[in-house]
Amino acid sequence: MGHPFLGPPALPFDISPEDEAKASQHNPQPDLHEEPAKLPQPKKHYRWYYSTPSAAAEMSPPSGLKGFLRGYFHLKSADAYNDPQPILEITAAELDRLPPYHIMPLHLGMRDTVYQAMTPEEVSNMQSRCQRWLPDSDLQVYVDAFTRTGLQGGLNWYRVSTDPHLQKDLDIFTDKKIEVPCLYTVGTKDWLLHQTPNAVERMKKLCTKFHEPVTVEGAGHWVQQEPPEKVVQKVLNFLKAT
Repeated sequence: MGHPFLGPPALPFDISPEDEAKASQHNPQPDLHEEPAKLPQPKKHYRWYYSTPSAAAEMSPPSGLKGFLRGYFHLKSADAYNDPQPILEITAAELDRLPPYHIMPLHLGMRDTVYQAMTPEEVSNMQSRCQRWLPDSDLQVYVDAFTRTGLQGGLNWYRVSTDPHLQKDLDIFTDKKIEVPCLYTVGTKDWLLHQTPNAVERMKKLCTKFHEPVTVEGAGHWVQQEPPEKVVQKVLNFLKAT
C-alpha cells in the first residue's frame, strides 16, 4: 500500500568491477541526493534526511511532538492540497515539482519543514477534517509510543535503503521475483507512486502475478486509515479473484 516495491539491487554479473566503474563514469546515474541541491533554492530528498543521525531527535522533541505529527499526517493526506503528477526523470527541475515533505529545504529538518508548509489555509483544512479519520485519541497513541521509543527504529529503514553497503544482504535476492498474487493499492492524492519514474512497470516485471494497481479515491498517503472501508473492500475483491 502506497510505497511501490522496486525489488532488490541488481548485480553486474556480465562485467568486472573495473568495467562497472568505467561505465558509471561515462553513464552516471541521476542522484536523488545531488540533484535537489542544484536548485536555485537548494533542497534535499526526504529519504536522505531520514537517514541522517540527527533526524530522529529533530522530529521527536520532548515537547511539540503532537503538533508535529498532526501536521505531518495532514500534509500527506487527501485533506491537504495534493495534486500528484508523474515525475518523468530524476532531475532537479522534475524533483522540484514534489511537495516539501518529499523535497525539503536544504537547511531545514522535517519538523521545521512541516511547520513552514502549514499555511493558514492548511491549518483550517486540518482543523475541519482531521478528526474524521485520525481523531485526537488515535493520534495520542502515536504520540505516547514515539515519546517512549523515539523514531529511530522506523528511520533505520531509510538508513539501509540509502547505503549500498548496508544493502549487501539483499544481493542474495538478485533477479528473484515475487511469484504469489500481488495487489498494489494507492490513494489518488498520494505522491509516493509518482516520484519514482515507471514504478508500476517495474513492479509488473518483479511480480509474476501482479494485478493492475487499485487507486482509492479520496485518499492520500495514509490509504489504509483515511478511507478504511474502501480499502478493505478492494482487498476482499482481490482475495475473491485469486
